[in-house]
Amino acid sequence: MREPPTIDPTRLRQMYQSLNQKQACVFYAVRDWCIKRVCGPQPEQFFYYINGGAGTGKSHLIKCIHSEASKILRTLPRRAEEADISNPTVLLTAFTGTAAFNISGTTLHSLLKLPRSLKPPFQGLGNQLDEIRCELLNAEIIIIDEISMVSKPLFAYVDMRLKQIKGSHRPFGGMSVIAVGDFYQLPPVRQSKPLCVYDPSELDLWRDNFQVITLDEIMRQKDDKTFAEMLNRLRVKTRSDELSEADRALLSQRVTEPQLCPSDVLHIFATNKQVAAHNSATLSLLHSDITTIDADDFKKDPHTGHMKRQGAPCHGSRNDLPDTLDVAVGARVMLTRNIDVSQGLVNGSFATVGRLISSENNGSALVTMLGLRMDDETAGRSYRTRGDNLVYIERSEEALQQKGVVRRQFPVKLAFACTIHKVQGMTRKSTVVSLKHIFEPGMAYVAISRVTSLSGLHMLDLDESKIHANPAVTVSLETMTQANFDHLMPFLQIQHSLSRQDTVSIIHHNTEGLPAHVNDIKSHHELCLADVLCLTETHLQGSFVADSLQFEGYTMFKRNRHLSYTNFPQMASKGGGGVAVYVKNHLQVVEKQYLNNVTDLEFVALKVESPVSALIAAVYRPPDYSVPSFLSNLGSLLDSLEIMDCHPIIVCGDFNENLFSNASKPILDFFQSKGYGQLITAATTDKNTLLDLIFISRPRLCLSSGIVQTYYSYHNATYCVISSNRS
Repeated sequence: MREPPTIDPTRLRQMYQSLNQKQACVFYAVRDWCIKRVCGPQPEQFFYYINGGAGTGKSHLIKCIHSEASKILRTLPRRAEEADISNPTVLLTAFTGTAAFNISGTTLHSLLKLPRSLKPPFQGLGNQLDEIRCELLNAEIIIIDEISMVSKPLFAYVDMRLKQIKGSHRPFGGMSVIAVGDFYQLPPVRQSKPLCVYDPSELDLWRDNFQVITLDEIMRQKDDKTFAEMLNRLRVKTRSDELSEADRALLSQRVTEPQLCPSDVLHIFATNKQVAAHNSATLSLLHSDITTIDADDFKKDPHTGHMKRQGAPCHGSRNDLPDTLDVAVGARVMLTRNIDVSQGLVNGSFATVGRLISSENNGSALVTMLGLRMDDETAGRSYRTRGDNLVYIERSEEALQQKGVVRRQFPVKLAFACTIHKVQGMTRKSTVVSLKHIFEPGMAYVAISRVTSLSGLHMLDLDESKIHANPAVTVSLETMTQANFDHLMPFLQIQHSLSRQDTVSIIHHNTEGLPAHVNDIKSHHELCLADVLCLTETHLQGSFVADSLQFEGYTMFKRNRHLSYTNFPQMASKGGGGVAVYVKNHLQVVEKQYLNNVTDLEFVALKVESPVSALIAAVYRPPDYSVPSFLSNLGSLLDSLEIMDCHPIIVCGDFNENLFSNASKPILDFFQSKGYGQLITAATTDKNTLLDLIFISRPRLCLSSGIVQTYYSYHNATYCVISSNRS
């Protein structure tokens, strides 16, 4: 099984930081599920469909989800005892080899050992079951990319196969499923309805299970963004819709004539007949030394029962390996079979013929190997055996659909041109697209959207009436259950709904190192919305604060660990720790730096004077700091704050006292004895513990409180919104 390459940690963090708000919601939904799966009660399996057009970051999101979910699920308690921890916890799959290679995944057929024909009855795994069950024992989530290419029968087979492997009657064997793709692209060839469109005559696993998340923010650079925005309008255009003047102008500037199109650029047509004509004409035009490679066919001799080589190729069907193959050194070709998905030698891979190797066979030359220069320089590395950087492939052997005939032929075809169906899921820098003979909704959109920029598009036969979507897909997507992730960004929702001016919002977060995570904090969709952002375990040293640690629109107050202890030099000399508080500039605050008898405490205390009155203290207690000493200093802190006669008093921080534990809770008891309420009730760490607390002297003044999810720290953040005059 192919395991995706490990992404450099720095690059991975940058990917997480660049997630837009909707992408981040999906990311946190899956992340939260994984943590609950590892630590808490068994969460319900989920079924998400990530929908989106060109440039909306579907692949980017999938890479982020796969990396984070794999990291968390790898720690499942049962793993160390039962399973090979090297086996994947999250499966990356797609229908085609090209799509699978693009995401560093595996085809559904290869992963689940599906039969080539999906006709009933269901074929079990037989003797292979134990082996595959062992390989997939750790698997909790399956991601299926390019879901629009998956037919209803294939989807049903995946469901039945996973039930067999996992030994469960739940949908997909109890595994959670993330389907990714765009149903406005073409449905599987020869299938009447896309997977998302309900058909009462077929088993439907989609309508009652899947929730949709639609990504609609274009994530490409400026020049490509205009093109991507147009593509997303073409994607949903109905037959009756007129193109906007702007879109018509964009497309019209790319219209050209056949003789002006670059010959070395992939041409995309609607029909096989057009493709065959262009390939034949281009081969003859560009190459004179053309070699015809006949298939090597064998048929059972009725007299001897042995397989006998045929003098000439039999007549195969369209899906068989070709009867004859015309090629030349320098000709453009495409693989038509998955030779080795892990090496990127997949159905749909483009290459240029670099060499033909022949051997004598009964007095005539027989081409035995093709040397290909793959477009993807990373493909087929282990097949480059002759020092010339060519990938050498041999003839494949397959039974023809014609009974009793076995064929040996190269799994390639000319690829100066391809059909629209064949290029679905591919991305090219430049293409020539003809809209002549388009016969199906979505074809024009798929053809035009193969390039990533408008400058790479050369158009023939522009016909606006050919550009239209399948209305059944539109209806299906509009009636799908929408996934609601508002609860995953509660602070954001609160900020949007608050219209009162007499409120202050406070977030506390144990950052596990501010310098290491400052970019994560700045790119977070909720943290920098807080009026007061309290950070513990800042790991700052010295008085100098780098510009990179300043937050635009905020004033910073800090106390490092080495300045926090007078009577405990062993604590002061340790690394880590420290507290910093960032306050938005519109708030009027005064720092209370020197408080009576507070000699050994990591804290920052502030008095907020406007627009509301409040006292806020951020506190950190190291796990090895004795509770009696901590409580003595905490008591002095509270006494000093209470003397100021300003309420509410909010004390937030990481107290390293787990409120979910059965052990005694002296810190909680201390606050409660002084009349404080504790606002946080959910787990605040990846180990399902509640360490990060918010205490308030007048709980009725709290409008809202809860958890803010993060990915870069062991701790989630906590928040509260207070008012000085709650009516």
